[in-house]
Amino acid sequence: MFLLPQGSIELKESENKGRGVFTNQDIAPGIIIGDYLGKIINPAEEDSYDNGEHFYAMYYSDTALVAPDPQQTGIHLLNHSCAPNCWMYTYKGHTLYFSLRHIFPGEELTVAYLLSPLDKDCDPCTHLCDCGSAICFQTMHLSKKAYKEWEEFETKKAAETQAEEVSFGQDLQKLSEYPESIPDDPIYTLFGSTLADAEKRTDQEVPSLLELRKLIRETGKRLDFTKLNLRVLGLLQNLIITENL
Repeated sequence: MFLLPQGSIELKESENKGRGVFTNQDIAPGIIIGDYLGKIINPAEEDSYDNGEHFYAMYYSDTALVAPDPQQTGIHLLNHSCAPNCWMYTYKGHTLYFSLRHIFPGEELTVAYLLSPLDKDCDPCTHLCDCGSAICFQTMHLSKKAYKEWEEFETKKAAETQAEEVSFGQDLQKLSEYPESIPDDPIYTLFGSTLADAEKRTDQEVPSLLELRKLIRETGKRLDFTKLNLRVLGLLQNLIITENL
């Protein structure tokens, strides 16, 4: 389910990805995009809900998953990107998608699927990525190190609110209220839009990681440090991803 104003998104073809979700309005950083709703199922049933269109049952608890209806328009339609503009956030057991940065009209809404590390159970692997981003890893699976860090962070965040009791076969219902916004955190991958012109900067040196995150998050743009002949594309945890101007 989307939580954006009615008429603010549209479905259309996305290059190399089939259908995609695009916004036709500006979205501020930290805004809740939607709630991952669907039928509560037993993890043992997950394969029976695979319709070949790459809709994934979402984790709810160790004993329950949320399976979206592929016929309905919802955030399960967001495509994967290694440099996404949205991210996942657990709140009262629900998986919410929120905007990582300012998102511009015409941009496709994307999210990192954050799949567990590749193992023998995923052979042949169909979770290949061709997002074309500056850091495309060619896979939707995280490395063991990145997954461990994300799992620890997610476990801590999920424990801050109490998950609702759910029953198999029932639909997960919309929450009565949602957070007004989600704060930034260094664990989130953060890249400026390739749709918008880069933000011109005249700094004599590259700002701190914290300041860079704030600039990219608020402007939604890549950062051109003209006096340094350097463009900051984005941030991958503590790494600054750059290219020469």
